[in-house]
Amino acid sequence: MANLNDNIRGKKLFKEGGSGAEASKGSDGEITVSKEKSDELAGLTDISDVFNDDGLYQSNKFLLKQIEDLRSDVEELHAFIKDAFGKDSSSAASQGSKGDTGATGPTGPKGSTGSTGPQGSAGAKGDTGAAGTNGTNGSDGAKGDKGDTGAAGAAGAKGDTGSQGPKGDKGDTGSAGSNGSNGSDGSDGAKGDKGDTGAAGSNGTNGSDGAAGAKGDKGNTGSTGPQGATGPQGATGAAGSNASVSGFSGKKTVGKETWNFENGLLDSVK
Repeated sequence: MANLNDNIRGKKLFKEGGSGAEASKGSDGEITVSKEKSDELAGLTDISDVFNDDGLYQSNKFLLKQIEDLRSDVEELHAFIKDAFGKDSSSAASQGSKGDTGATGPTGPKGSTGSTGPQGSAGAKGDTGAAGTNGTNGSDGAKGDKGDTGAAGAAGAKGDTGSQGPKGDKGDTGSAGSNGSNGSDGSDGAKGDKGDTGAAGSNGTNGSDGAAGAKGDKGNTGSTGPQGATGPQGATGAAGSNASVSGFSGKKTVGKETWNFENGLLDSVK
């Protein structure tokens, strides 16, 4: 169910003040604007400028969508209230043709206990039905044997280390210059070549994995024992008389909500 507040939550966006007055917020929380701006706002009928000016449209498009959603909700709510209750609030409770008979109401209060009648003779006690025997549980099947672990493959032999190449020859020393005026230095002998690197030995091959052992079969499940017979059910007591409630029952859509009525009362809102 839903309840109406005494007043709406929001304040007026504006109300008319004196000519040439600056906008201000009063003690009642409402904004007072000048008479000129109030008259201008009251006379607005064309919102196309907001859509044609891309700057205004981009900054206000989400507000425009929210306002249109609110307007649609108010339009649907107005149509619903008018159809359900009419336009005159003083006679709203009696508006519309008589609805279908509502569902049976809850059981009324228990009536006063009547005077005690004469006691009848006691009836014979019925025999108690025999309890059924429980079925025996089936035995679990035997667990399958674990398969044998495959033999590990032999490790490959390590390859031979390559031999080191021979060291290159030392270059010849240049001849010394003659005494007297300093002769030019002899040129350095050429650097010997680096010996060749020996070839790397080949890696041994890995041994193959052993095959996995076969999984054992699952044992058969034992059969379920028969269920015991159910004893007879006792007689059901007489039902109390039902109270009747009449009123409108059905659904009405208000905006994006569905209002459910039962017997003239609002039952739920979804």
